[in-house]
Amino acid sequence: MGESQQVREGLDHPVIDVDGHVIEFMPAILPHIREALGPAAFQRYLDQPSPIARILEADTATRAATGTPQSAWWGTPAANVTDLATAVIPRFMYERLDELGIDFSVLYPTKGFGIAGIADAELRQGVCRGFNDYYADTYAQYADRMAPAGVIPMHTPDEAIAELEHCKAIGLKVVGFPEGVTRPIPSPDPGNLSPFMYPGQAWWFDHFGLDSAYDYDPVWAKAEELGFAVTCHGGLGNMPTGSFVSRTNYSYNHIGSFAQRMHHMCKSLFMGGVTARFPRLNIAFLECGVGWAAILLADLLEHWEKRNPEALPSLDPASIDWARFEELMRTYGADDLLAKAGDIDLDAALRALPGTGVPPDDMDDWRFLQVSSERELVDRFVPRFFFGCEADDRSIAYAFSKANPFGARLQPVFSSDLAHWDVEEMDEVVAEAFGLVRKGVLEERDFREFVFENPARLLLGQNPDIFVGTAVEAATAPLADAARAAQAGVAG
Repeated sequence: MGESQQVREGLDHPVIDVDGHVIEFMPAILPHIREALGPAAFQRYLDQPSPIARILEADTATRAATGTPQSAWWGTPAANVTDLATAVIPRFMYERLDELGIDFSVLYPTKGFGIAGIADAELRQGVCRGFNDYYADTYAQYADRMAPAGVIPMHTPDEAIAELEHCKAIGLKVVGFPEGVTRPIPSPDPGNLSPFMYPGQAWWFDHFGLDSAYDYDPVWAKAEELGFAVTCHGGLGNMPTGSFVSRTNYSYNHIGSFAQRMHHMCKSLFMGGVTARFPRLNIAFLECGVGWAAILLADLLEHWEKRNPEALPSLDPASIDWARFEELMRTYGADDLLAKAGDIDLDAALRALPGTGVPPDDMDDWRFLQVSSERELVDRFVPRFFFGCEADDRSIAYAFSKANPFGARLQPVFSSDLAHWDVEEMDEVVAEAFGLVRKGVLEERDFREFVFENPARLLLGQNPDIFVGTAVEAATAPLADAARAAQAGVAG
């Protein structure tokens, strides 16, 4: 018996993994894509050059000449062919779950990365549907312990809603959303000198919340109606420019990139008011850790404290007493500043000092949050967001830090990342996670929340019946009852 299995047998609760992966056997998927697209579009899909392949196959000289960043290489198990086969063959993974110490696992794509970012709308929607049909058809017989995540294209709310409804109809219980969509700037200005834009920039990245090109509230409402948590996984669609920058070093590009990208998405949804308008919708940011989220929450609080509507008047240049300012300058600055400046229009020079800028039409940056206190802001954030953390992520401890405002405990969720390069041995992942308890990084209470309660709540919050008929039904029953009561309270 391996160490992970021993760890699991020593626990009084299940281990629920909300972010494993499969490596799809493409010959088995192509018939589903053909069915979804129809013959003509399917042939067009086969004939198109793959942007993923172009990135993966670019050599060093090509990357240096074109500025193409170094993408992943040697990204899946190799020497351990058992783990490779586990990632590819559903039945084999199913039979190994006890050995891995995992009771239930949600599985995301590998070959399906990028499909929600296909530019051609017909192909994007059809390819996502084909993959989703494959997942539903292939994994249905293993539903008591494994749940594949359908991929939701998000270029428009309509296509997202259509695929959400399809995923529900074919029996998928979990869906994955991309982190955003690359969109053209309506009227790009080649002479724009903004230091925050690339010279000649003609594209921007839409994170579906603040300043989005569309109102995505109907998508969140549909997800809630159908019983889907909003789980967001990097790589399903477009990748924001700037997250990978090195042309030679994949590790440099990968380190922190998921946190960087999900930081923007989380801010966009939060400050766009999604958690205010959907106070029961659970949203997960996967494979990105939680340390950045603790920093983000503290940063949000500090900014709200100093830039909420009631605090803004103290920053208004109209409130400056210019006569008093000039008096202070002449009293304390005459011997150095004014002497060096020479003969100047002092009043004009002083008035040029404050950082004024042009305020937006609506100066309340927090208008979508509907909060009037620091506590309310924290309560908009903490209960609704979940953060995927891998087994060896020591920053999980930040979720439970006493430094978090109002004693907040953020909600990390166990994300095994099975099938990818950062899992050296699948049967060691749970043991590695429990090692954080043995090393004193986590308390046993923290570990229980990480591998069981938070993953269960993430999924149960939208669908209290999600674990009915599964290996974790009995263990999750009290949490399911609490989710049903919460739903009834909202409905009432």
